Amino acid sequence: MKRKYLAILAVILAAAFMSSCEEDTEGALYAGDPGKVSFLAPTFYPDMTDNDGNKILVPMGRTDKGGELNVAVNLTSNKPNYTKVFTVPGGVKFNAGEASTKVEVNYGDLALIDPGGLAINLDNASASGKDIVVKLAFPFTLAIADQELVSPSKVSSVSVNASKLLSFGAPMTATLNSDEGWWGETYDVQVEKANGANVYKIKSPFRYRDIAFLVSSDGKTVVFPDQVCYKHGTYGDVSMTKVVGTIEGKVVTLKVGSYQVAAGTFGAGVEILTLP
Repeated sequence: MKRKYLAILAVILAAAFMSSCEEDTEGALYAGDPGKVSFLAPTFYPDMTDNDGNKILVPMGRTDKGGELNVAVNLTSNKPNYTKVFTVPGGVKFNAGEASTKVEVNYGDLALIDPGGLAINLDNASASGKDIVVKLAFPFTLAIADQELVSPSKVSSVSVNASKLLSFGAPMTATLNSDEGWWGETYDVQVEKANGANVYKIKSPFRYRDIAFLVSSDGKTVVFPDQVCYKHGTYGDVSMTKVVGTIEGKVVTLKVGSYQVAAGTFGAGVEILTLP
């Protein structure tokens, strides 16, 4: 019987404790000094879209719902020129009665910087089975400038790993010189340029899957990750690997280290693309 009463008492105490914690829709608010602020987590993974108004919104909370509060926020990155493209104008503002708000990060021309990552994958929703999706990653850090304002949660900074799924413009005709490459001849291909980024997609150049590359912000270097370009009847998927790429004017040169299959390699080659 005593064990039963103890169990009931434990439930009552737990309920009382939970009711004493004030919660917000975007995270718990912890009791403590008023006017203290914190990011809700040490990492944040927002998506950038063509319709986001060139803004990234990062959530922040505070310990009360008092009057208006303005908080200075610093943006840093170890990537060149990121602090010129990504900015936090005017810090962040909590309106009176609000326990949460969002830091507004504005971004400009992404073609002026190099992404922290370039991911190219098969588009599983593609009807043809040849389309690819291309994503760019842009990492930076936000930090509360005045450490005296940081709440007991101590999340004074957040690593933001923003990613953008690229959309592409209308197809254009380019020329692919594959005389010393995979196809062994020169012919016209269709290319598409990404909206707002120096990324190009070559549509099924070897009658199989699309491939893509990035022109770096220096205007000379081409980034071409290892990617599948062909399906061999005997050896399966063929990948262009260890590619060293350059661009001069409208001519893109891809020195392919290996046309790689699971069983080995077909050797090296060169693909030369002349953009329209």
